[in-house]
Amino acid sequence: MRSIVKNRKQGSSLPISIKLVVKIVLVALGFSVWGTGFIWALVGLYLFLPILRGILSLFVGLGAIILFIFILLTFL
Repeated sequence: MRSIVKNRKQGSSLPISIKLVVKIVLVALGFSVWGTGFIWALVGLYLFLPILRGILSLFVGLGAIILFIFILLTFL
């Protein structure tokens, strides 16, 4: 009885998740539709995504500072 409860608490014992299967299917579909350019775009996105996030974060922060200064100077 304890082993049944223990197995239920551990969750699924599948070696692969549904989310991973969906990603693989979408990559295969994209490759079949657009060819190797799609694969290179995914590789580039995967490699440069942290850099793009950092640049976007910088611009959002600068925009917030500029907006704050603009509002501060406008209403004083």
